[in-house]
Amino acid sequence: MRGRVGRRSRSRDRGRRSRSRDRPYRGEGRGGGARRNQAGANLRKPRWDLSRLEPFKKDFYVPHINVSNRHVEEIEEWRGQKEISLKGRDIPAPVLSFEEVNFPEYVMAGVKKMGFKIPTAIQAQGWPIALSGRDMVGIASTGSGKTLSYILPAIVHINHQPRLQRNQSVNDGPTKTTKYETKRFRKYS
Repeated sequence: MRGRVGRRSRSRDRGRRSRSRDRPYRGEGRGGGARRNQAGANLRKPRWDLSRLEPFKKDFYVPHINVSNRHVEEIEEWRGQKEISLKGRDIPAPVLSFEEVNFPEYVMAGVKKMGFKIPTAIQAQGWPIALSGRDMVGIASTGSGKTLSYILPAIVHINHQPRLQRNQSVNDGPTKTTKYETKRFRKYS
């Protein structure tokens, strides 16, 4: 009985498909519905009435005079040096200092307290994009400042949204992620 305890023989498995590839286990995989005791089991799909949704401002970026006056050749040279590749139209120019971002004072106070001198490449290019309300996928190595490249604009966006109603929680939606990352940010500031 060598090596056969709790296992099926190969002959019994012939012709069967791997569960990992084709058939998910019960309660997971292809939207098969969750069990009652699983997280999210009692959630209902929201019925959005687009006519009742309030529009919200997404563009908070006001280019600094230095950014506006920077020549295209200088911008392209900087992007080349930092190995930044971009796709899309009308992509905002990068900011080369924290002062050029025009973050609110409450954000700048945290940045200064943490002792940062200049933005990293992903921050310098990512902040104008994110503050403009544009979509962005940023790929960079560990320790390159990716978290701050999205969390600081997210804080600005959240603080400009209407206050939550009594029956809403900070743990609803994207604010949950932002709340977690803000705690991490405060921990190091």
